[in-house]
Amino acid sequence: MLATRLLCILTAIVAVVLSSLLLGVPSGLGLEDGRIGVLYVGCIARSRPFWLMRSDPLFRIGFVQATLRDWAAVGPMPAASLADVYRMVRLYMPRTQQDLTANYDVIVLSDANVLAIGQHIDKLAKGISEGGLALFMGGGWESFGGPSGPPWGETSVGRLLPTEDIIGTCGQAVQRIVIDRPDHELIRSLPWDFRDPDLAAPIKWGHSPVTLKLGAEQLAHAMPCQHPLMVTWELEGGTRVFAWTNEIHRFFWQGGEWGNPWRYGYDLGCNLMIYLDDRPVPQDIAIVHGARSKMLEVGTRRSLLVALLDFCESFGANTQRMMSGFGEMDEVIAEAMPQYLELRFEEMLETYRLVEGMLVEAEEEAVKLKNRTLLWVYVIEWLAVTGTSLACGFVLWSLMVRRRLYREVGATKFAGQ
Repeated sequence: MLATRLLCILTAIVAVVLSSLLLGVPSGLGLEDGRIGVLYVGCIARSRPFWLMRSDPLFRIGFVQATLRDWAAVGPMPAASLADVYRMVRLYMPRTQQDLTANYDVIVLSDANVLAIGQHIDKLAKGISEGGLALFMGGGWESFGGPSGPPWGETSVGRLLPTEDIIGTCGQAVQRIVIDRPDHELIRSLPWDFRDPDLAAPIKWGHSPVTLKLGAEQLAHAMPCQHPLMVTWELEGGTRVFAWTNEIHRFFWQGGEWGNPWRYGYDLGCNLMIYLDDRPVPQDIAIVHGARSKMLEVGTRRSLLVALLDFCESFGANTQRMMSGFGEMDEVIAEAMPQYLELRFEEMLETYRLVEGMLVEAEEEAVKLKNRTLLWVYVIEWLAVTGTSLACGFVLWSLMVRRRLYREVGATKFAGQ
């Protein structure tokens, strides 16, 4: 719960900063403010990498719950019944073709059921083939030709994929990944060290067997089944389409069935969206990973600092001077945002080091303020407890020891019947 609240606070902070201060980003990249709009359609419970991307200012992500399996009832957008799933599709799916192409750059289909999306499928296909939106499909029981939904290959979206479905199959074990194109822009942007147990752990479920279409480029395949794992191609006009035949969260977030998160899983998700948006994929993983980690760290520390000041203010402390100092910090963060959106990570890191220094000073002052505030709380509490104890002791001594309220008698008599 605490982590969820922190992410919500951080998302709100980033949104305010971007909307009010981010004016110098070139409009030729992605959305008008330079971000990449991602429409995630499918199983929200399995969207962990994209849910985390909500806190990344490079992306603006919309979610549409569109799975008809029991996983729809769990996760951040639960749907208790099939009727709730269809209602969420109506509420959150872009209503018009203009809304779709104006607000998004990449469409992600992950365990999305054909029946749940229904009439919107042709709208999505038109946005890809005519509107220039990139397409990503992740594997699963309702993706490609999975057994829990009608096959995608027979739809207008499926005809745009670089793969052919194998109907009614899913769940074959993947023991390891074999990279076929180490020189590819996306592949070489990440350290595929399969000695890392979190990356090399086997995947037991969620793999969708497919075959390649003529002209498709296979970047990696799964062993021992020898099925394509990462496949891409470009449509007429340069629109990129990517097929990932495993459930995406198992690689973007955790290495195996119950493995630990792969250290670079978040970078994989971000770089894949950058690639699909036809931007240069950053290749220096050390700098890129450091920049993304520093941004999330600073955002979390800032939100915790605000929460600490709110706590002090609830006890009557004057936080106005410290809160006014956040304006200068936000100005520096705003300077870093265009650098990050334009993928100038080294410059962004230098700017964030200034923010980190400002945060250290603010945190030290906040701790001192908290100690001063709680000192008076402790004093008042001690006085209240001590005073109550003395009063109770005096009453007890008066009644039970001195017995002031009792009258002495010489003798008592029992009057029997």
